[in-house]
Amino acid sequence: MDERIMQIVERLRTRKPLQSLSPNRIWDEALDQEIAAIRLPNADTAEAIALKAGLHLWNDSLDISHSYAQLIEHDPTGGYWHGLMHRMERDYSNAKYWFRQAGAHPVMDRLQQRASSWLRAEANLEQLPEGEIREMLEAVTKQGRWNSAAFTDGIARQEQRRGSDTSRQLLEELQHMELTELVAYTLDAAKGR
Repeated sequence: MDERIMQIVERLRTRKPLQSLSPNRIWDEALDQEIAAIRLPNADTAEAIALKAGLHLWNDSLDISHSYAQLIEHDPTGGYWHGLMHRMERDYSNAKYWFRQAGAHPVMDRLQQRASSWLRAEANLEQLPEGEIREMLEAVTKQGRWNSAAFTDGIARQEQRRGSDTSRQLLEELQHMELTELVAYTLDAAKGR
């Protein structure tokens, strides 16, 4: 795959600060133009379209990401990207609809393992205030598969000002893991692996 794509992925993966739960503007306009300029030999496949949707979303370009995701909403990966985009624009019920359409996406197992391990090792959940967000994060450490709907509900509560700064940081880190895992999966699919 094109070295430029890998450079774009690395720039997005290491961006600081982490992506907001509800971005309100494109993070890097020049990078968005670079993503738009990517030419893939299999550009009309669901995998290539999903890659563009994902990279634009990771750069907080929600409208462009949405236009790509709509082209492949029949595809589980396209449905997952579609759900993430709606979650970031705070359309939580629509996000959960698209997560249901994505079904038991293969990325959910890897994401669950990574998220639960990280929460157990790095997050001090006992320091969070009692409430729905803490309960959701504690559930992540015990559940067998990533639950996009429950995570969406946790983000909704945070965005309704029911969470602390610490819970926001934890949710942003988990969202970053989710994006990283889904981009990796989408990139492998676009490469034909």
